[in-house]
Amino acid sequence: DINKQLPTEGRKFANVDKMWRSTISSAKSNPVVLEFCDNEKLLDKFKDCAKFLDQVQKGLSDYLETKRSVFTRFYFLSNDELLSILSESKDIARVQPHLKKCFEGINEVKLDEDNIITHMISPEKEVVPFTDPIDPNGQSVEFWLLEVQKK
Repeated sequence: DINKQLPTEGRKFANVDKMWRSTISSAKSNPVVLEFCDNEKLLDKFKDCAKFLDQVQKGLSDYLETKRSVFTRFYFLSNDELLSILSESKDIARVQPHLKKCFEGINEVKLDEDNIITHMISPEKEVVPFTDPIDPNGQSVEFWLLEVQKK
């Protein structure tokens, strides 16, 4: 999902990853460090990669900020936690561990067999049914979390 939202950054990251793997492979085949590093193009490649990674980081930060602007409780999460949620947004079970950081009174939600959210469960294990179940299927995580917030 994130790669679909950030195709340019995804390509840049893939190029950096490819260059890194190629460099490591070359270093493995030539284990004499001084000989391997005596390559003027190597430093240029690393500088280019650092520039690309900065661009990827900027694009990713902007993307996370747009998600936080939709669902402001995402500000309670670190970038790593938010990335974890967004990358696993189709699997509600993987989002569950982060709910307690977004909602003080919700430890987890209960799902029926169709992945419809029917109940919330407090940290004290109190089970509270939603009057109207929430269907997160096919929705972005920030939108179904907004529905949880409204209930």
